[in-house]
Amino acid sequence: MMTEVITAVFEDGVFKPLEKIKMKEHEKVTIKILSLDQWQSRFDRVIERVHKKAVQYTPEEIEADISQAIRDVREGKRDNQGSY
Repeated sequence: MMTEVITAVFEDGVFKPLEKIKMKEHEKVTIKILSLDQWQSRFDRVIERVHKKAVQYTPEEIEADISQAIRDVREGKRDNQGSY
């Protein structure tokens, strides 16, 4: 199983996932508990840092970098096919 982030509710001493997850019965996992408020706070700080750094670039430069990153990821996926 890959690393996966899920939303769960804590009820009656048990974490209950709000969506179906693919796991074997009795499989052990490590759980990092992060409330939605904590997640939102961290996300807001990241976005604030991105915005502060982004002002030094034109929208065209940002778009060009994003487009190149997409091409790089797609190329990497093609290169990795069949290497498993």
